[in-house]
Amino acid sequence: METETLTKPTAEVDAKKLNRQKRARTALRIFGHVFEKLLTRTVVTGLENIPTQGPVLFGPNHFSTYDALILMIHLPKEAQFVGPGDFKLLWPANVVVENLGLILTDRGSVDRHSLKQMEDVLKNGGMLGLFPEGGTWEKGIHDVKSGAAYLSMVTGATIVPMSLGGTYWAWDNILRLRRPRITIHFGEPIPPIQTSGNRKTRQQELQQASEDLMDRVYAKLPPEDQKLYDDVPRKRYRAELEFMPDTFKPENVPSLSGLTELTCKPNLFYPLHRNAKLPLRPFVQRKGQFTPAREFQVGVLALQEAFNTIFKGYLEYRLGDEKAAIIRRDLEEFLPLIEQAIKADVAIKFKPVEWMVDLEKS
Repeated sequence: METETLTKPTAEVDAKKLNRQKRARTALRIFGHVFEKLLTRTVVTGLENIPTQGPVLFGPNHFSTYDALILMIHLPKEAQFVGPGDFKLLWPANVVVENLGLILTDRGSVDRHSLKQMEDVLKNGGMLGLFPEGGTWEKGIHDVKSGAAYLSMVTGATIVPMSLGGTYWAWDNILRLRRPRITIHFGEPIPPIQTSGNRKTRQQELQQASEDLMDRVYAKLPPEDQKLYDDVPRKRYRAELEFMPDTFKPENVPSLSGLTELTCKPNLFYPLHRNAKLPLRPFVQRKGQFTPAREFQVGVLALQEAFNTIFKGYLEYRLGDEKAAIIRRDLEEFLPLIEQAIKADVAIKFKPVEWMVDLEKS
């Protein structure tokens, strides 16, 4: 009897929550279509490739938060979506996540709870929207996670490649009323992923399947979006440090290549200073102002603390262990120089420098 008393209110609450989420999704789809028509020039192709029944996993490329809006507007209304659960979202993204019932995943660790939710959706014949790259940070086309291929393998889900073009600068153009051209292409469905059954090679096979998926996505992107992917592996970074007064001439000034790359990738750096509000003003300035050395010290210490606590695993998941180690090393090497500058009452200018190399010659 006691169980019935407890279960009934819980079921009623869940039903109300689901109804609220359905209404919110319907409202968002209606608003989204109007928004899209008025403020963008959107072209959708390949609609005939959308399966009428699941299990189906939609796998688009991911340049911008605008991509999430595209999925919510253009995927079948019964589709579920995966969203970020590893850092605080800002308005209006936080409102959308709270009211639409997204599956939130902690991308810096093995989040078994969210993984089971995704599997349940697909095993029950549902549809799931998931970004195979794992996030919006600037990366090469094969810098992709194996999660989509894994889900397809264990659930028997078909994968529909999606190519989203023109979204990297979409919000900036929309805010300037430039009506950006957005392209959405639904590719030919990929049968459920199968592996050889060899446990030793399974991860490699899943990774290859994920890269093959991204090759299909890439093939249907506009040239300017393909170039965004092509340029990432060719970019190199370093910092030019200037001091005021210029009589301060320290020895062994580090190049800070990893730290500079971090600051030069907006989608990678914004969550740190915009979302988490870390004190990173010296690195955010793009006009090359001189800043008191103590502010750099505060910023570097804040990054070190964040990467060991609230953003633990953030660098490793997004950039890999090698680049993450380089960034951590840069922070360690920068601190002694900053301390010298503080003692000498010197201001520092941090100027990011990036250039392109020819990979065939390097």
